Amino acid sequence: MARAGARYSDDWHRAHLYNPRNVVPESKMPAYPWLAANPVDSRHTATKLRAMRTLGVPYSDADIAGAADSVKGKSEMDALVAYLQVLGTAIKNKR
Repeated sequence: MARAGARYSDDWHRAHLYNPRNVVPESKMPAYPWLAANPVDSRHTATKLRAMRTLGVPYSDADIAGAADSVKGKSEMDALVAYLQVLGTAIKNKR
């Protein structure tokens, strides 16, 4: 998972999360179909971004102010796919 980002398309990740065996028949991963139906709860998004900024994540005041709007209409699956797509992309040296 450390280098999953940008290796597969968003659609591949969605299909894999919805039913892993549809794309990897030998997969042991459980399915997460409910993620597609669950909307992102944005009530605490700005608070989470402020907390991450104290840890060094470079969120601007504008990022934080627009946090709830940026996830409006998104599902938990959309959020997880976005996260998966950045895993390992900050690594400069490839083996």
